[in-house]
Amino acid sequence: MKIELPTLEQISAGLIQTSQQQGRLYPYPQNLQLGYDKVVLAFLLADKSQSAPASVPEFYQDWCEKPFEEWGVEVDEEIDGSDTLLFLGEPTELTIELAEAFGGSTLSQEQSRIATILLQRCQAHPQGAQIYTKFRRFIVEHPVLSNQELVEAKGYFGLGIGLSDLLEECYEIAPSCYQLEGNFYACPYCHALAAVDREQAIANPNCNRCQPGRRLKKKVKLSNDCLKLKRGIERFWFYPGRAEIRLYEKLTELGLQVELYPERDRYDLRVTFPDGKVWALDLKDYSNPYLLLKRLGDEPIPKDPPWDEAYIVIPNERKKERPAYLKELKSRWRWQDVRPVFDDAIFVLAKKKLEEFPVQRTAQAPPTGEGSTSSSKITSRTKKRKREHERN
Repeated sequence: MKIELPTLEQISAGLIQTSQQQGRLYPYPQNLQLGYDKVVLAFLLADKSQSAPASVPEFYQDWCEKPFEEWGVEVDEEIDGSDTLLFLGEPTELTIELAEAFGGSTLSQEQSRIATILLQRCQAHPQGAQIYTKFRRFIVEHPVLSNQELVEAKGYFGLGIGLSDLLEECYEIAPSCYQLEGNFYACPYCHALAAVDREQAIANPNCNRCQPGRRLKKKVKLSNDCLKLKRGIERFWFYPGRAEIRLYEKLTELGLQVELYPERDRYDLRVTFPDGKVWALDLKDYSNPYLLLKRLGDEPIPKDPPWDEAYIVIPNERKKERPAYLKELKSRWRWQDVRPVFDDAIFVLAKKKLEEFPVQRTAQAPPTGEGSTSSSKITSRTKKRKREHERN
């Protein structure tokens, strides 16, 4: 008997619940206990009872930190054997995705609640679409802030908009366990707060540029009053948002008309070509292609605002981690009017289509609006501070 995907989903839901208890394992979340029982049963049926984890604490502290290929029992083939459920006591990307497949988690509920409030307030504002885009983009560009930067940003989003309280809800005080010799550091690639292990700063497990756990040779020193994005906002807005902004900027540099988060995030990018044809692009950043398929639903990309072609776009980094990613995705693809593609490929397709039009093109300026100058000052000051403190 092998450990099936539903069991791993239940265990993951329990691990997320444990993480919300600040690492306190007892009382055991019911999902973790039931998932553990099913793991032990798999060992019993495989006649390997002596090798099974002896208790929930042992399973949590040891087994969840090691790759599935070291468990000593067969695990569902949709799961990569090198994956783990925890990394330094924190749920991994896979764990969050499995918990979502199980029926949601406190992390997604946190993000959904803030997203709902943001949409409601923006719908009541005459410039709601622009405000929504600026708020989301600010989150993507500021995974960490000092207290002063948060105060400035709250002033900007509070003035005539009423989003200062919502912005504050997206951040939390950086835990002391992230400090290295009394200082906080950020990854030089994704700019999120760097983890610490064995007295060295290491790559954030969700940073696509680095192998999880690798020592950072370069790092960005942060202020001692550092604030970080809450985990749900970080996982569902920040990390996917980096790929969204990157693709947005590359397409606008081609001279295309690109709208970021059209109609308050019906999908991620709406690209209009010179002949009026429209592409709808929705970025999906999942480590496991099979769990992504589970999340797409009956209508992967809404038909409003209307489009002529639609694509589910996967960050190119996923191809590096899992070379067969797109092949696995296409093996169970069931939607005729939407295609899956990597972000580097969609850029090539857009560039090729644009070559059909001989008209001289100029780069599209980033969208502007009320308060854009103040927002850019905050961003520029943050980037300047990071450059000043970057060191080996």
